Amino acid sequence: MKRVIKKLFAIVLFAPVLGFSQEIESDVLTIDQAIEIALENNFSIQIARNISDQVNATWGSAGMLPTLGVGGNYSISEAPGDAQAIARARATVELNWTVFDGFRMFAAHNRLRSMDEISSVNFRVAVENTIREVINQYYLIVSAEQQLRSIRQSLMVSQTRFDFVQARHEVGSASRLDVLNARVDFNTDSSAYRRSLEQMLSAKTNLNQLLARPVDIQFQVADYIPRSSDLDFAEIHARALEQNAELNISRLQTVISEASRREITALHMPVISLNAGYDFFNYNLIGRGVFYGATVRMNLFNGLETQRRQRNARLAVENAHIAEQATLLNLKTQLRLHFINYETNRDLVNLEAENIEIAQQNMEISLERYQLGNLTALELREAQRNYLNAINRYINSLFLTRVSETILLQLAGMLTQ
Repeated sequence: MKRVIKKLFAIVLFAPVLGFSQEIESDVLTIDQAIEIALENNFSIQIARNISDQVNATWGSAGMLPTLGVGGNYSISEAPGDAQAIARARATVELNWTVFDGFRMFAAHNRLRSMDEISSVNFRVAVENTIREVINQYYLIVSAEQQLRSIRQSLMVSQTRFDFVQARHEVGSASRLDVLNARVDFNTDSSAYRRSLEQMLSAKTNLNQLLARPVDIQFQVADYIPRSSDLDFAEIHARALEQNAELNISRLQTVISEASRREITALHMPVISLNAGYDFFNYNLIGRGVFYGATVRMNLFNGLETQRRQRNARLAVENAHIAEQATLLNLKTQLRLHFINYETNRDLVNLEAENIEIAQQNMEISLERYQLGNLTALELREAQRNYLNAINRYINSLFLTRVSETILLQLAGMLTQ
């Protein structure tokens, strides 16, 4: 009877570990639902969205549009001995427009536009980071629940062994030491179960935090981690060189540095401005009139300050190109390392799945032989550990494969597609 119960228990718990789907209840939080909630509620995304909505690149901020202003004054003066004070009033409306500044305004507009593009890319980075963290945390919960199932199964084996030894002790065919050893192993498995349960509950709390909702909300997750799709390194590499967010930001920083250098170079050029206005005054008589003209300004010497800024700007451009090359090399390195991890863990998934089947058969045979008196308690415990370790290695390989896949998709700019 015990063996029948044990086999039924193994079937129930072992199927989800290997990935056989079960009927999903209505209160199960799917990975797609978790991502959707995070994209709507996550605080980091909300902040990044507000920053990306700020606009820097306008014609006015670059100095391309005219300025219009009004001004006026009113004063009263009295001279000693004069019987009457003199009142003076003046009001002016003036329009100024810089029509040439050595193309500095165009360089400024290009710099500001690149800053806006960086804000947009930073928003995409915030979205990608959140999606990656949600995926990893979600499947960490799935892994923890799968480990709970395997520990629960090991716990049942320990309970079966303890009951069996206790029964033998009662009829005098087992010693008190055998009972104590069985009890210690049972308590050890119970402790491991509690630790694993704690890790699972902590992972759920962390996921609730990512979803920006009350941390004590209870939910269920999927039964298993789906097998990852087959990624092609050549495609991932090509997409990364074109779409990677960090690389695009580095390229935009280079554009900003070059635009800043052109702005400083333009200081050597003359500045031509047009001005026009309307003047109304009342001194000794009332007058009004229109005025217009042009202004030309050019800096001839400012203590070599412009030359110093030019030299620093050239160094900033050089540093930006170096930083871009470093970012590119780091990207290629990360792609290679994570793809190696991806392939290694994907192969280990298949290997450990086979090990689970072997270890399960070994544990069942060991338990049967132990009940027949043909196997020691130590050998049964070893078979039990081997089975539990095989399951944990399988779960860990499956989880790490998913983690590596998620990172590769993010590096390639494909995580939000």
